Order: sequence, then structure tokens, then C-alpha cells
Amino acid sequence: MRVQLDPTASRTRSLPLSCLLAISIGLLGVHPKRSNADAVTGTWTGDAQVRGNYYWDRSTRVLAPEFIAQLEAPQGSRMRVDYLVDAITSASQAAGALEDTRFTEVRHEVDLKGGHEFIERKNPVDLFGGFRFSREPDYFSFASMFQPTIWLADRATMFRGRMSYRHDEIGQNLRGGSQQRPGNMGGTSADRFRETLDAISVAAGWEQVLTRTLLLEVGYDFTYQWGFLANPYRSVLGGQRPEVHPDQRFRHLLMSRLAWYIPRSRTSLQVLYRSYIDNWKVGAVNPEFRIYQEMSPFFQTRLRYRYYTQTASFFYKSNQNDYTFDDQYVSNDPKMSAFHVNEFGVQFLVLGSFLEGRAHRSIAGAQFDISFNYRWNTNAFGNQVVAQTGLRIPF
Repeated sequence: MRVQLDPTASRTRSLPLSCLLAISIGLLGVHPKRSNADAVTGTWTGDAQVRGNYYWDRSTRVLAPEFIAQLEAPQGSRMRVDYLVDAITSASQAAGALEDTRFTEVRHEVDLKGGHEFIERKNPVDLFGGFRFSREPDYFSFASMFQPTIWLADRATMFRGRMSYRHDEIGQNLRGGSQQRPGNMGGTSADRFRETLDAISVAAGWEQVLTRTLLLEVGYDFTYQWGFLANPYRSVLGGQRPEVHPDQRFRHLLMSRLAWYIPRSRTSLQVLYRSYIDNWKVGAVNPEFRIYQEMSPFFQTRLRYRYYTQTASFFYKSNQNDYTFDDQYVSNDPKMSAFHVNEFGVQFLVLGSFLEGRAHRSIAGAQFDISFNYRWNTNAFGNQVVAQTGLRIPF
């Protein structure tokens, strides 16, 4: 079962929870720095993280513990391993339930990444890449990624590229009822339904330090998907027709971020904007505003507001009974409808630095964060809750 956890995110593909619930634990909105291994003494450094992710809407619950380990070598090489477990509880027909009976399914995901920064160059270059494997009873996904980065003007300017490929294998695993699929899709044997989905993505980004307190970032992402792009469990006309989407999709995403730090009040203000369009006539705009406030040297809060609005795809009909057997494409996917979302969120970050000199350096360097986000969503998913908590300990 593949559950779409964030129907409002203007991303270039349907992402699993580990990608839709991004880790945001950096001081004043900046991602945490690497552990800075010492090239002189030959000391290796790293950190370990334990995270808990939670998602809720009217038909789905997701609990997802995550374990992350990072290691950096003295000469600039680094490695990262992520392991995520999704415990997905759902009663939705779009997730394989034939009756209003909740069931729980488990997904395992492993993410292996590595990179090297050539810091001896005048203009440092970083090469980073990795692989991701994800499996659940009716879904298998493999993805690879390569990301080169170059810094110019004493790191005041950064250019970054990214190329990725993904391959998914899609099956069916229905629960409850007669086990007969809508419209006799695949009969009663899960082995009879096998489809694939492939995607390639190319992205480019530019980050510029404008002043000592002002940072600008812009980026573009293009994704081409081909294969089975519908949901194997959804149907229209009372189950008489399975969902059918076009088998190709071209997706364009533009993004920007402006971050301003105010030293006197120790405040960071960030404005983010994303716009999205694809060849299914889905267009979206997604502005977001964040305030990071340092309350003390070891305590920080973050407030955020995000608005998302999109148009419907060219083949979506709000009344499912308006479809006929002559329609080439039919959909029962709320993400294909026109809708909008208002989202508010709050995060608290605690640094262990107040224990400096009184505890082991790993404890004094630890970070703990907890966040809560609520979405007022106008499509069929209804309102949603997304929450996170995490502990990072360096070594």
C-alpha cells in the first residue's frame, strides 16, 4: 500500500513519509552543521539521531520511527544511513480496504548516502549521492541520487545540481470483504496485478549571501514520470471502473527562499515560495512564512504558516457519477481536485549546551526538538495533523 501523506506538497513526485516530514532542527533555520572531523589529529566524528513521526487524517494514521547515523572522516568524506519504519493504519478503500475495517501495514525504508568535499580547492566542490530502498507488502521502490555542489567567492555563492532516478513496482493486497477487486482488476489473486512506475528528475539551485544577515536561494526542479500513475485500489462509478490516469507526467517546480537574521533580537525571518505546474493541468502556488526566535543560547522556537492552493487536473470530475465508460481517464484521487490548505505549525528546539562542563560532551552537544502542525484542508482527505520529535547526539 502506498499512502500519499502530504497531498498539498508541491513536490516533483509522490514521496514517502520520510521525505514529506522533513527534519528541521538547525539553529535559526539553518541545517545542522556536520561534525567537523579534525584533519590534523585524524579524529572521526559523527552523530546519531532518533526521530518519531506522526500523521493523522480522517481515515489514516501513521507512526514512523526513524534512526539516522552520520559519520565524517578527517579528509572530508562522510556517510549517512537512515532506517525508517512506517506503521500505517487505514480504513480507506484507496489504501486497499474493502470494508470500513481498520488494518495496519508496515513499510521499511533504508537510505544510504555518502559524499566527499574537496576543501583544498580555491572553490570547494562537494560530490554527494546515494540509494534508497523501500518495501511494503504491495509496493517496492528503488531510487538513486547524485548531487554535485560548488562554492564560489569564499562560500558566499553556491551552485547545486541534482539528478535522480526512481523505479517502483506496484501490486495489490486487499483486506476484508470478498477480496474481489473493483471491476475485476486482477481477479482475486494479488499476483495477477503488477505494474511499474519510473521517474527521472533534474534540479538546479543557487544560493547567494546578499549581506551578512540576508540569504537568497532559488531553484528549479523538473521530473518526468512514466508507467502506472493511478492508484490500484481506487475506482469510480461504484467500483465498476478502476481509476485510470495518463501514463506520462511532466512536472515543473520553481522555488525560492529569503532568510533574514536580525542580530539585535536574535530572530530569523524566512519567506518561502513554490510554484508548480504539470501537463495534467495541475497548477499550484505555495507561499510559506517562518519565524525562528532564539529565546536563550540553548532554547529556540519556530512558528510557521503555509498556504497551498491548486487547480484540478483536466480529467478530474468532482461528481464521480459524471464519469462514463467512454471517458479515457477517470480518477477518484482527492489530489487531482481543486483545493486549498491553511497550515500552522510550531517547533521547539533545546540544545544541550547548558550542560557544558557538567556532562559528557555528547550530552552537552545534543539537540532535542518537537513540532506540531495542523492543516485545514478542503479536499476529501479533510484536516490533518503532522507531528515530529527527535534527539540528536554527537560522538
